[in-house]
Amino acid sequence: MELSTEELEGRFSELTVSTRRALVDHLRATIADLAYDLAVDGLSDLIPPMLVINDALGSLMDEISEADTSYSDEIILATVRLIRTSRALLTEGVTMQTIH
Repeated sequence: MELSTEELEGRFSELTVSTRRALVDHLRATIADLAYDLAVDGLSDLIPPMLVINDALGSLMDEISEADTSYSDEIILATVRLIRTSRALLTEGVTMQTIH
């Protein structure tokens, strides 16, 4: 599932509760994978915040899936941005290592 903030913006609230839950599960799995990748790349200082965010998403699953749509949209969009930023950081790290 490729996540596009442009596609999600304003549309997350249109999804069914079960689809929103599946999306949050997907985001949590992606964050867990990124935490592992960050560890492999030696960026261990970023792992604890990623795990806290992942835990918060799990704790707020029902609220995110069923609550006020603007609240849910903001959480999902912020999480997607975090994932994209983390992926970019990993990509830049690989590029920098390659140059040296």
